[in-house]
Amino acid sequence: MQAHLPLADELAALTARIADLLLTHETVDEAVSALAQSLKEAIPGTLGAGVSLMDTRGRRTSTASTDPVIVQADQFQYDLRQGPCLTAWAQRATVVVEDSRTDPRWPAWSRAIADLPLRSVISSPLSTPDGAIGALKVYSPVPNGFDSRAIHLLELLARPAALMLANTQARDTAQRLSDGLVSVLTARDAVGTASGIVMERLHVNRDQALATLISASRRRNEPLHQLAGDIIAGGEL
Repeated sequence: MQAHLPLADELAALTARIADLLLTHETVDEAVSALAQSLKEAIPGTLGAGVSLMDTRGRRTSTASTDPVIVQADQFQYDLRQGPCLTAWAQRATVVVEDSRTDPRWPAWSRAIADLPLRSVISSPLSTPDGAIGALKVYSPVPNGFDSRAIHLLELLARPAALMLANTQARDTAQRLSDGLVSVLTARDAVGTASGIVMERLHVNRDQALATLISASRRRNEPLHQLAGDIIAGGEL
C-alpha cells in the first residue's frame, strides 16, 4: 500500500481487499488468518498482527497470528485473562499501548511479555450491532510505534471486517448444522432400512425389529447406524 494515498482512498482500497479475502475463504479460521496477514501488511510499523473471535463469555472461538511472537503475546493474554485485546473486546473501544514496559493497566501481562520484542500495541474491537465478536491487534517492536493515522486506519478497518467475519461465522455454523442434519437423516434412513430387513428375516414387527437392532448394537458395542449399515450390506445380527 502506498503511503502517499489519502486516508479515504487507502481505506477504500484496503476494505475492498479485505472483503475479497474474507468472502473468498470458506471457513472462519481461513478468513481470520487472511485478515491477520492483511493487517500486518497494511499498518505501517507493524511487526505482527492477530485476530481473535470470542463468544459472549470471552472464550476464543477462532484466532490467528502472523508470527510466533504474536502467538506468545496473545496466549499470555488468554492465560492471564488480561491484556489490551481482551480489554478492547470487553469495552468495545480501541486500546492503545504506547509502551508495554511502562503501561500499568495489565501488570501480569506486561511482565510476561517483557522478554519479547514487543513494545507498543493497538487493539480495536470487532463490533457488530449485536455486540463485539472479538478484536484486531497489531504489535510494534518499538515504543510509540504507531501514529494517529495507524490507529484511525485500524479502527476504520475493524468495522467492515466485523460484519464480514460475523457473516462468515453464520455461514460456517449453518454449514455445520446442515452437515449434521444430513448425517442424522442418513443414519435414520439406514436404521429404518435395516429394521425392514430384520422384520423380513425374523418375521417380527417393526418395533421388535428395532429392539433387536438396539440389543445387538449394545452387545457388539457398535453404533446403531454402523450396525444398520452392516446389515444392509448383507451382514448377520
